[in-house]
Amino acid sequence: MAISNEEIKNIQNSANIAEIISSYISLEKKGKNFFGVCPFHDDHNPSMSVNVEKGIFTCFVCHKTGTVFTFVQDYLNISFLEAVKVVADKIGITLSAGYKTVSKYDKHYEALDLAIKFYQNNLKSSEGAPAREYLKNRGISDEIIDEFNIGFAPKNFDTIVKLLTSKGFDENTLLETGLINRNNTLYDIFRDRITFPIHNARGNPVGFSARIYKDVDEAKYVNTKETVIFKKGEILFNYHRAQNEARRLKYLVIVEGQMDAIRLYASGIKNVVATMGTALTSYHAELLKKTNVKIILCMDNDSAGEMATLKNGEILENIGCDLSVLRISDAKDPDEYILKHSKEEFIDAINHATTFFDFKMKLLKKDKNLNKVDDVSKYINQVIKELNKSNDEVLIDLTVNRLVEEFNIDKNVLLNKIIKVETPKIVKVEKTPKKKLSKNHRLAATLLYYMMNDVKYIKLYEQELSYIPDRKYMDIANDILAFYLKYNYINIADFITSEIDSDYYSDVLEIIDSNIDTELIDNEYVGIINKIKIWIDENKIEELKIKLQNVTDINEKLSITDEIARLKKREV
Repeated sequence: MAISNEEIKNIQNSANIAEIISSYISLEKKGKNFFGVCPFHDDHNPSMSVNVEKGIFTCFVCHKTGTVFTFVQDYLNISFLEAVKVVADKIGITLSAGYKTVSKYDKHYEALDLAIKFYQNNLKSSEGAPAREYLKNRGISDEIIDEFNIGFAPKNFDTIVKLLTSKGFDENTLLETGLINRNNTLYDIFRDRITFPIHNARGNPVGFSARIYKDVDEAKYVNTKETVIFKKGEILFNYHRAQNEARRLKYLVIVEGQMDAIRLYASGIKNVVATMGTALTSYHAELLKKTNVKIILCMDNDSAGEMATLKNGEILENIGCDLSVLRISDAKDPDEYILKHSKEEFIDAINHATTFFDFKMKLLKKDKNLNKVDDVSKYINQVIKELNKSNDEVLIDLTVNRLVEEFNIDKNVLLNKIIKVETPKIVKVEKTPKKKLSKNHRLAATLLYYMMNDVKYIKLYEQELSYIPDRKYMDIANDILAFYLKYNYINIADFITSEIDSDYYSDVLEIIDSNIDTELIDNEYVGIINKIKIWIDENKIEELKIKLQNVTDINEKLSITDEIARLKKREV
């Protein structure tokens, strides 16, 4: 392994599993454990339990179980060693010098990180003075410049080309980052522009958005092209900074522009992300749903922003996000609104955000003359069409009553247009049945769970049993013993991690999941040992009976018969 077992254990034991997991999903403490909505199945009620003392999590519905590394690995869909690095970074542990890169894109991230630092320094140079003045005039403070790593790309044709090639980065890597391009010769993509770094959900730099700062006949923004690490459909600007604050405040604001996001962040509203000039994708929607917080759509105050709200809202609504809409007034976008008003007024507007359904109803009224029968009919039929997409009987009833009151129409006429949706109103996620075990296998699994939790149960196993009549459970018991003999302690989270490459890794997780609520009681453990002894005797009896059938010597037969009788007597 690129990282030693001791280093992995140190990182795991230094990390508070609840704090790490709560940086991805919302957790609430109940008793000694924390609970949250499980991100590994379509969960609507908190079914994931996180036990800080044991350093493990488990879902009571889908039975996903593991350590802090397991969670990060599966949540981010990365390798085990990448998960170790993510956790180490979160808790401020620097991996040993011998640690090898675990991502094939590490060089790309390094090149982009160096470019960020160079552009930052260049903004502070005399060449960057006009760009600094522009930012100052836009109300962007030095603190926010530093927070967002805002920089300035020089006018020269190939500054970044020369800098990064001199640092040993190969041409293909630099082309793949989108920092440079080729046209007979290599040249910089970003020149004479203010640079805004873009990061992925894990905080790795993946590209830039570069803005003009003077009145020139050029595109306002030049963005990194699609690359192996920068895909617009997977990136939300500022997500890596916003996610923790969003979980703390239970909501996340989505705006259109990066400057909107920066302005809100600078004003103290840090739970904000911006789309990358595109509509939300299914990838974005799933990423946002994983946060398990209310989503506030706050697009620009124009017709394009209205349509973006409708399109993005439908994508989020379709996957079950808790969604509201904020349509600002007296400003063209959130950036301008904050400059004109205040953080407090914006938050007040958030608190009065409308439901997505109400937004759609208002949009349907737009450009209609409701004094005209034809427009009223068209509007009502469009509302009915929207209601027929819903399973929410309360919403349907309230909306129908509102139409009746507003337009003095017979309620039965409207109800006759409502299509009764046959699908269930709420899809209940059935618990994944746990693997059924025989009585003896359940005993063995519980015995191993005890052993994973306390050294005294390992010692008692050695003294009283030291054998399980099943190859799989016996091998796991031997692994537990080997761990104890090597480290002179037992810790369930550390043991899980030590089994990561074992053939029995999934079995260990199943054992833990099936016994997660088991209270460790010494007398119960002794009882389990005694019952496994009976299991061993039963196996011996069966073996002796088979042997007895093939024995011809009378004395040997009598000896086997006596042994069977002795074992049966011991079972009683």
